[in-house]
Amino acid sequence: MESWVSHIARIAHQQMPVLLAFVMPLFIATIVSAQTGGAGKTKPNIVLIYTDDVDCETVFGQFPKQDSATVKFKNLKMLAEQGTRFSNFHVTTPVCGPSRACLYSGQYAHHNQCKVNDPKIIYAQGFSGGFTTFDPQNELAIWMKNAGYTTAQVGKYLHSDFVPDIKNGIGWKDIIPRGWDYFRVSLGSKYFEFPYYTKSTNTVTHSTREYRTDWDVRNAIEVIDKHSASKSKRPLFLCWTPIAAHITGPGEPMAASRHKRLFLDSEIPEFQKRLNARVRNPIEEMSSVAVPDAHRINEVTRMYRDRLRATTSIDEGIGWLRLSLKKKGMLENTIFVFTSDHGFRFAQNKHFGKRWPYDRITRVPFIVSGPGVPKNRQCDTLLANIDIAPTLVKLAGGKTPPSCDGQSFSNLIYNPNQKPTFKRDGILIENWGNATSFGAVLPATYCSIRTHDKIYTEWASGGREFYDLKADPQQTINLYPDLEPAKQTEFAERMRQLRRTNSRPKFNKIFCSDRNPHNRLCGSLKPVDFSGFIESDAGTKSVEVEFQCKETNEYWNGKQWSAIPSRIPATLKQPNGLVSEWKFSLDTNAQVRLSETYPEARETRFSVIATDLKGRQTTSRDIREYTLAFADPETTIDSYDYDVKERRFTASGTAMGVKKVPFVRVALQHPDTKKFWNGNTWIKKYFHVPAELSQPEETGGEYSWSLSVPFPDAPSVILIARAYNEVNESDHSPAMEMCKLTESE
Repeated sequence: MESWVSHIARIAHQQMPVLLAFVMPLFIATIVSAQTGGAGKTKPNIVLIYTDDVDCETVFGQFPKQDSATVKFKNLKMLAEQGTRFSNFHVTTPVCGPSRACLYSGQYAHHNQCKVNDPKIIYAQGFSGGFTTFDPQNELAIWMKNAGYTTAQVGKYLHSDFVPDIKNGIGWKDIIPRGWDYFRVSLGSKYFEFPYYTKSTNTVTHSTREYRTDWDVRNAIEVIDKHSASKSKRPLFLCWTPIAAHITGPGEPMAASRHKRLFLDSEIPEFQKRLNARVRNPIEEMSSVAVPDAHRINEVTRMYRDRLRATTSIDEGIGWLRLSLKKKGMLENTIFVFTSDHGFRFAQNKHFGKRWPYDRITRVPFIVSGPGVPKNRQCDTLLANIDIAPTLVKLAGGKTPPSCDGQSFSNLIYNPNQKPTFKRDGILIENWGNATSFGAVLPATYCSIRTHDKIYTEWASGGREFYDLKADPQQTINLYPDLEPAKQTEFAERMRQLRRTNSRPKFNKIFCSDRNPHNRLCGSLKPVDFSGFIESDAGTKSVEVEFQCKETNEYWNGKQWSAIPSRIPATLKQPNGLVSEWKFSLDTNAQVRLSETYPEARETRFSVIATDLKGRQTTSRDIREYTLAFADPETTIDSYDYDVKERRFTASGTAMGVKKVPFVRVALQHPDTKKFWNGNTWIKKYFHVPAELSQPEETGGEYSWSLSVPFPDAPSVILIARAYNEVNESDHSPAMEMCKLTESE
């Protein structure tokens, strides 16, 4: 007789498919519920608040601690108390546009190539950036949409160069990422009278008097209302990106009128202590930072108070968004994420601003609150803004592509005490271009590796820093000179591993100190400097320049022309670095001064070649064409002017010579007829007049010349200036400039 145990076993075996069909969905639902914080089968709405310049001290009133009880803004305090604070959260490129590109792409800036806010501004130092290098077809909105979400972007997007190129047929619709269902962006850097773009109407409204944060929130609420009214079964992903608390230009208001009386007596914490702080083993890059004068101190104090007022508007906006979601019955199933595009240094060690690899600038507040998120908890795991997109997509049940450098930390949101699901012993902090601090322009091109409590930095301009943040949270002791060589190498190699892309060396723009419009180079008494930056993931071994004659294909080797191929070494400020500044000084008169011979000027092709530590060289060259001159003396034209009423044309410049320069002669040529002006009329024969020269010296040097002649009858003239030395040798390559004239007073 069959036992009851065997009987049950037999039935279970026979009915296993049925049991599995019934049990497995329950099992999977349980797992999904656990992974979504108990949200069950309904995907949560997600509101991402990505603020501007809001640092940890502004939010939490202290640094680096992040106690929810110290938050001075009531809605932010509620988020902190009802959620989890990630207190070791960093941005990987601490400046507006690139930080946002890292957010949307999940990539480091060296991958998404958005390195600067706007490549056209001088501080960009020739680096590329902006939406033109950011791929809008492979980013957060696309991934959230694929995960089943309605997507909305309201507020600031990338930065100042996020504008269409109408002249080349590129309109707004061509640059808007296709993943956003709703796309309403406020443009520019002003809080009032700012333009904004609306995707649904494809229009730009050029002015509004509404306070910008209020406009952003009002439009975000309108998105919530429309989504609710549509009765869509798709959850909502809303990305709200206010410009607050970004500092405006001089005289431009930051605060709403209702907030102007707030924080009237607020002072920068320990302001004088911060200004008086001294760094042990300071790097040269920061040597030009000076203690601000009384005027700047007043300005900085005003900015500090305005930032608090602007942050108050963000706090109110959070409250309005929560109220709107509550009215629509959506709040209980909405996850809020609050953070910033970077932090801010407010006079710590005399520094003011962003861009640098210091803890107060890279570390940002990061708060998550919502269904299933434990209340008033803190997590100190090292995380970065490149992790935001993978995490949100994971919460949405979607997938991110392999192109992401970031990793999902969604498990930490629901259990901050867990370890992350990925291994990480460091993140990259990187930046390109220059920065300003209290009026000083400072280098800001570097690469750092940030571990849990240490940071190692290689500056492209040569400086190196290492800080132990546990022992020195204010970063006042640069320990790099004290590190053992093995440790220096270890951190450098770890940084290279994170930066690795297996690409060849790459130049940014090449700068030349001689801005002669005719591309004439003559490094006589004053050498012509070439400079720029080189990036190499393996480390740059060398940078060389090459001058090749277009007619004979000969090479200039620094002393003479030769048929033997020749490259002249440039100076690397950061040898073997991931990013290094290079410089080359062209002195065409070095050999001339010895031999007193004057080679003829030649048309040349100039190029720069870099080699990395793996022996790889740049594949493409930025070839430029110059007239390489070998002259003594040498002449420049610095300015010209004209007075129609007085009928006078004036010009001035310099003359430099190894020998004494007794005179400079100047000619005015008609650009069309090629005739010369003799002071009364145009003649065919070459005609020049002596310029007035500064007091001649006994030996060579630099002289100033000036010219004043009757006004020539022409819309423009070619100004030709040629200096002569004491043995009547003339400048072989005279200075020439097209001067535009007008007959109207």
